[in-house]
Amino acid sequence: MEVTFWGTRGSIPVSGPRYAEFGGNTPCLQISLESTTDTVILDSGSGIRELGIRLVQTRAAHSRVIHLFLTHAHWDHIQGFPFFPPAFMPDFRLHIYCTKDARAVLDRQMSTPFFPVGLDVMGSTKLFHHLLPQEVTTIAEATLRHIPLPHPQESTAFRVDERGKSVVFATDTEHAPDHINETLRDLAEGADVLIYDAQYTSEEYSAGKQGWGHSTFAEAVKLARAAHVGKLVLYSHDPAHDDEMLRKIEAAAQEAFPGTVAARDGMKLKL
Repeated sequence: MEVTFWGTRGSIPVSGPRYAEFGGNTPCLQISLESTTDTVILDSGSGIRELGIRLVQTRAAHSRVIHLFLTHAHWDHIQGFPFFPPAFMPDFRLHIYCTKDARAVLDRQMSTPFFPVGLDVMGSTKLFHHLLPQEVTTIAEATLRHIPLPHPQESTAFRVDERGKSVVFATDTEHAPDHINETLRDLAEGADVLIYDAQYTSEEYSAGKQGWGHSTFAEAVKLARAAHVGKLVLYSHDPAHDDEMLRKIEAAAQEAFPGTVAARDGMKLKL
């Protein structure tokens, strides 16, 4: 299993020299499985555009079957979908999974006056799957489980397991003031990689970000320890955090949980 980070920024894309190292695209992960050449994608933020270009360029090397899992429907997690080239191509097949009505969400963002063409213009075959509580999705030898996360209008965490390797994607989640999220801890227990929402510093969170639906690197460390994960990846970087700030956050997290990394656009993790 290999995880590629195509977008790591929360809230809104950013650009410029101050963001060159960590990148500015909003959430999108690609998970390459060992048991199939199908492609698994988590979220369709602005990073999905570049991923889509790559999938078209390498179309002969994979099945052209894509499994897109959406954590939730906030703009930064779906804004790249209208610019996803495979969605327009008849030889691609898209399975789209969400705990909400993904068809209605994606159709609405591509409706007048928000976008010049509708979902019906996309030439790919699209199948929409409404994820039910405790439902397990199977793709070849991989299984995907999910749980709800505390976030305005709710978000979703996913765990992908394949051939003894596992990754947990838990972005857009807020921690409780006095305890860790035990349901998320159970989902992440023993995972090789935990990717966790660390949008704020503890100081920023205490200074007025409570209730905004995001967490901190300090809480990420607490959860990683409690769940006995192998590697912690900080994710959903605040658009106000430039490269210098993120290097400081990464270093502080590494002191508390060695091996922690702050996600960068283009970063790959081989499990």
